[in-house]
Amino acid sequence: MSLTACNPFGDEMVLRSVDWLENFPWRQENGLNINRDKYEINVNVKGFHPEEITIKVVNGFIVVEAYHEEKRDEYGYISKKIVRRFLLPDDCEQEKVESRMTADNILIIRAPREIVKHETVIPVKHEISMKSKL
Repeated sequence: MSLTACNPFGDEMVLRSVDWLENFPWRQENGLNINRDKYEINVNVKGFHPEEITIKVVNGFIVVEAYHEEKRDEYGYISKKIVRRFLLPDDCEQEKVESRMTADNILIIRAPREIVKHETVIPVKHEISMKSKL
């Protein structure tokens, strides 16, 4: 009798659970999506209004700050502040960074990646032999 047969929570069950968790919606709330033509950052900004959020590019980093003053809630008073920094790849132009906030409070910051194709022409040097001159 194998150990898995005795255990109702064997490896197969654990693996299925991990797959389910990996695809659960909260996994997409925060993160980076880097591909060939874009660099995209997703930040969960639940509890903040768009006017309470600032995005800057500083020294090669995208800096996201969200802050709201002290507010009263059902438990007392609360103030919130988030500061996140993300390294902006060298192949992204900081002037082209744009953002939007989805209806479910996910801030999406996108920078197009410039595919730079360098082309160098290498001249062919031709050696003339002494025999060809004769």
